[in-house]
Amino acid sequence: MPNVPWQIIPEPEYVENDRQAVALLRTLMRKVKDEPGDLIGFDTETHGKKLPFTVGNSKPLDWMSDTVIFWSLSCRLEGEYRRWCLQQRHFQLFAGLLENPLAWLTAWNLKYDAHVSWNSGINLWEAHPIDGLNIAHLFDENRNDHGLKACAEDWCGLHMTKYKDMFGDRDVHGNKVKEYVTSLLDLPLDKVVDYASYDAYAALVTTEWLIGRLINMPLGSEDKNLWDHYKETEQDMTRILWRMERYGLGVDIDYLNAKIPEVDVAVDKVMRDIYRTVGKPINVESPKQLSNLFFGDKASGGMGLKALKLSKGGGQPSTSKEVLNALDEAGVELASMVLRARRLNKIKSTYLTTLKALAEYYEDGRIHPNFHQHGARTGRFSTTCPNSQNFPRPDEDEWGIRKAFIASAGKKLIVADYEQLEMRIMADRAQDEAMIKAILDGKDLHCFTVAKMNPKITYDEVKAAKKAKDKKEATDYQLMLCQLRQDMKTVGFGIIYGAGPPNISQRIEISAEEIEERLDEMGDKELGKRVSRLMKKNPLFTEEKARTTVVRQAIAADKIAAYFIVFPRVKEYMDAIPEECRATIVEFPSNDDPQYAEKLQQHEEYYAGYTRDWGFVRTLVGRYRRLEEIDHRDSYIMRGHAEREAINTTIQGTAADIVKAAMLLIDSCPRLRALGVHLLNQIHDELVLEVPEEHAEEAADLVKQYMEHPFGQREALCVPIPISMKICSNWSEGK
Repeated sequence: MPNVPWQIIPEPEYVENDRQAVALLRTLMRKVKDEPGDLIGFDTETHGKKLPFTVGNSKPLDWMSDTVIFWSLSCRLEGEYRRWCLQQRHFQLFAGLLENPLAWLTAWNLKYDAHVSWNSGINLWEAHPIDGLNIAHLFDENRNDHGLKACAEDWCGLHMTKYKDMFGDRDVHGNKVKEYVTSLLDLPLDKVVDYASYDAYAALVTTEWLIGRLINMPLGSEDKNLWDHYKETEQDMTRILWRMERYGLGVDIDYLNAKIPEVDVAVDKVMRDIYRTVGKPINVESPKQLSNLFFGDKASGGMGLKALKLSKGGGQPSTSKEVLNALDEAGVELASMVLRARRLNKIKSTYLTTLKALAEYYEDGRIHPNFHQHGARTGRFSTTCPNSQNFPRPDEDEWGIRKAFIASAGKKLIVADYEQLEMRIMADRAQDEAMIKAILDGKDLHCFTVAKMNPKITYDEVKAAKKAKDKKEATDYQLMLCQLRQDMKTVGFGIIYGAGPPNISQRIEISAEEIEERLDEMGDKELGKRVSRLMKKNPLFTEEKARTTVVRQAIAADKIAAYFIVFPRVKEYMDAIPEECRATIVEFPSNDDPQYAEKLQQHEEYYAGYTRDWGFVRTLVGRYRRLEEIDHRDSYIMRGHAEREAINTTIQGTAADIVKAAMLLIDSCPRLRALGVHLLNQIHDELVLEVPEEHAEEAADLVKQYMEHPFGQREALCVPIPISMKICSNWSEGK
């Protein structure tokens, strides 16, 4: 660790009375005026209020109503770091600082602190807030733990006390200590002051360290860096997501109440079928019971199947989803029934009952998902409580989950979705002439692909078939054409996501005639080798099942090859990206290199804590995705995974850039604000907004303009990026 100012930790200071509080406020207000842009660390300690029910596998914190019990500040005064812990009663007194536009406040997971501050009457967004957590994600997107304690220790050598370690095993009442449940109020004051103020101090110095690195990380070919990107994009995006969380999503509780019994009936039916097959009741969520059922010996009531893999502990055969899918693929009907039961249980517990519980809990009757700004390493968001990114699409929504999301009284939803955005990004990145021409001619890419791969089918036929199906007027022949279109869509997106023939073969329609025809074309020697390898991989396969699977995979491989014939530059692009990533590799200096320190410092902005060589790819705006395994010499599996990640990042990460840019324009539009428009949700390439009914048409026109031109006069791609849009009363109607 280099000689850095924060190696000498400042002593904690407790603001005990009003006189001390006023004096500190005056000092910091002078600092803000005299040293604008100098960071002030900020942190809150709250009651740790949790929801009174489980969402997923835990009880999340209730950010909508939790409040401050202690709070802390840290900054440099006259060149030296200081840190203070303050009481809740002085929180409002510091509004002039915490809401000061000249104050650059930094916190770790700022969005949460902004919520609890708002609950306590303080609007941090009036100041200039910086989120260290999001900066940490930009600096090292592959890191598993972006928590303050881990980052502060790894990057700045700050050893922070864990919350639970403050208490020992039991609190003062003899109860077992639980994170965010056991109260700091039960601790001696000096321990609280040290712990709380250290959080603000660590957030400050770690963020300062990160900013120094981001400044030296260039952003694409422009004269900008990742720190510029944070200030221009990610900083405002945190505020947008906070407002989306605060406003929430309207939910039709009566609709949910009607759906829950329907799912119960379906669960009951499949469970009766399972009990009838097994001969006794069984818990389909119990790994032990399922392990005994599938892999136990027949004398004990098991099926005696050969175990495919062991559980993590190695104590019993695994019954993970992967294993159950393999059993299902091998033709074990009971595995299919168990998977069906689990899917139904997930629909009920993850969606229906959770949505109902959340909507009934919050006073406004809305749900308030928690958006994670860097939920995916590509830059896409994720959500929890609930996972609104994972709700089934309307065409896959067996139970009509999206119908439960409704507009408020007197309002409408605007549902706007980019049309084939990732395919258009691929056309732009690959510069495939056929794909670009089809898009510029206004053609549906998937319909175009079907026509190109099947000379006897015209584009107009496929397009007409899709329209007829949408109107529920399609003939059998048109339904067949629509299935071909769906298959080509699956192949196209499968290529983007790095899915190979085994994956794609399970998701496309392949007729018995196609299988027989392809079987005749394959030589016995080639077929025999493939069947042998597949049966070794999944010993539950019969030879007939293995032969069929091998042929299906061969057909899928043929379709992928035919796709590349139609769009040859796509194949060239996919081959080129991993090589371009390898070309960026900066070799990590070895410890015995006499110039080790000099080389390490020279490339410090790139290493980001890595201790191996790695290459990188960039998204449209220049964000990094670093891949350690891109040139792995010992594992072709790990190397292949990194190659797929490289391709996927350039497509999916660019899609994230485009959607974020559109959200920023929508959020900053004065007219949309005047019309009362609220962003509600973002699901990959789709936005959901709410607007008073009388302003819906005008708002929709503006939203369309911003989404189709997210970078203003500079077009995002060499092809248009149109959106489909509907004004509707519930989310399901948007498709």
